[in-house]
Amino acid sequence: MILKRFAELPALETEPGTDCSFISHSPFGEPLLTVVYATKRDFLSVPKTYTAVQFKGSEAVPLEFHSVSRKDYLEQMEMATSWFKSGVYEIEQTKDYSIVMLLTNDRALEVIFTEFKLLEEGYHSVDSQAALIARITG
Repeated sequence: MILKRFAELPALETEPGTDCSFISHSPFGEPLLTVVYATKRDFLSVPKTYTAVQFKGSEAVPLEFHSVSRKDYLEQMEMATSWFKSGVYEIEQTKDYSIVMLLTNDRALEVIFTEFKLLEEGYHSVDSQAALIARITG
């Protein structure tokens, strides 16, 4: 399987490591998956920025996601674990749905969705979990 980067989302921060959190919730009666991750910086002196993205499904294609260890996911997909760098990869895209994989240092989050919305970036959070809590409570 050949994967390409999912260019519609900003790249993950990889120095010194990845930082990602997510929650499945239904704030308006519609299932959502909100993912927050540290965004790649050009310079380490730039304040840490967190990207928030919400994934949705539809009646025809419900939202689905799986979170497993990076090693287990890559082995299951029969991909070399050492080749893949942390990032957001497109697994499949059709006219009805898309499948992306968010690969961190230790986890793989696979999301099947029909649409997504990039939310406003957050700055100066301690980590992705704090940025996620601020996003869903703010």
